[in-house]
Amino acid sequence: MSSDKIGRLMDLVGELSLSVSETINSPELADLDLMGFEAAAHRLSMIVREVQDAATELRLVPVGEVFRRLKRMIRELERETGKKIELVIKGDETAIDKLVADRLYDPLLHVVRNAADHGLEATTADRVAVGKSESGKITLAAAQVGSEVRIQVIDDGRGLNRDRILKKARERGLFGPEEEPENSAVWKVIFEPGFSTAEAVTTLSGRGVGMDVLNQTMKDLRGRIAVDSNPGEGTAVSLHIPVSLAFLDSILLRLGEKLFTVPVDDIQEIVKPGGSDTVSISADHDTEMLKLRGVFVPVCRLERFYRGMRQELKPLSQMVAIIFNTANGAIAVPVDEVLDRQQVVMKPLTGALSSVRASWGCALLPSGEVAIVLDCERLALESAR
Repeated sequence: MSSDKIGRLMDLVGELSLSVSETINSPELADLDLMGFEAAAHRLSMIVREVQDAATELRLVPVGEVFRRLKRMIRELERETGKKIELVIKGDETAIDKLVADRLYDPLLHVVRNAADHGLEATTADRVAVGKSESGKITLAAAQVGSEVRIQVIDDGRGLNRDRILKKARERGLFGPEEEPENSAVWKVIFEPGFSTAEAVTTLSGRGVGMDVLNQTMKDLRGRIAVDSNPGEGTAVSLHIPVSLAFLDSILLRLGEKLFTVPVDDIQEIVKPGGSDTVSISADHDTEMLKLRGVFVPVCRLERFYRGMRQELKPLSQMVAIIFNTANGAIAVPVDEVLDRQQVVMKPLTGALSSVRASWGCALLPSGEVAIVLDCERLALESAR
């Protein structure tokens, strides 16, 4: 079944869910004495939820379909690089959203090409000299972790060359001449547009577009990337993607008159700050820090982040702090109220609304209201600037 037909079905199921919720929660029914209405409404809601789940499962396909296409490319990569490559596939039965599968092949191909060209040792003799097998190994692995699917491309090659990457990054002004960043910060540089450490442009690498394509695709799919590399042992690129892109299990938040929602899995904890838990650093643009069990967590005020919010900032002790664990460390986002946990229908922001900062899209609520879906990773990045 084509992605367009499945997408149309998901849209209709989403509209059905909203229509049922609006009908059940209609204020016109509040004062009416309707026998058995609550039981019937509950039963209808349960049926709609089952239809949602069934429609979501219909859109899931095994990731092995993508892996098998990549397997056919390995022979071509062996001819182009002159290297012996063994491809190992794990978890190919793991289910992913068909819309994700349709967009995943090209970015994964870039990662596999990088692993073959940059990651694996240049010659068989180089591998044997360090006690490795003659054939380089590239592993494609997939597994469901909570509400996410983790897809990994792992090679047993040389590992990322930190010195070469850092030198190139300094030449481009991404780091200062004397700056010594953490490894995680260095690895992120490879996803910058046009960044490449290849000395010559080949059919496999050197143009600096492959990893940038992967980075942009993952943003579009509400996913995130993690890179782990050890010298002489190899590199693992992990892609974390939501199982379903249509419905979102989320926590609904209120700040002033504005509604926000965040994926449940992005929340580390929810705390009520005390008066002595807040520290202000006036030398750094009035940055606030929340002291949480002896650890200082930077505070991100949505009032400063979005237009149309109230200008007066309430003390943290009068608010609730949502702690998000991001790739750049934990951040605390203060809100007035945590309203509810809901499975919401999510719609992407298009046209002029696509420029809304740090947002995956908008969530259509049963009440008919609209909430902004916060992208915690981009929220942490942009608030740190």
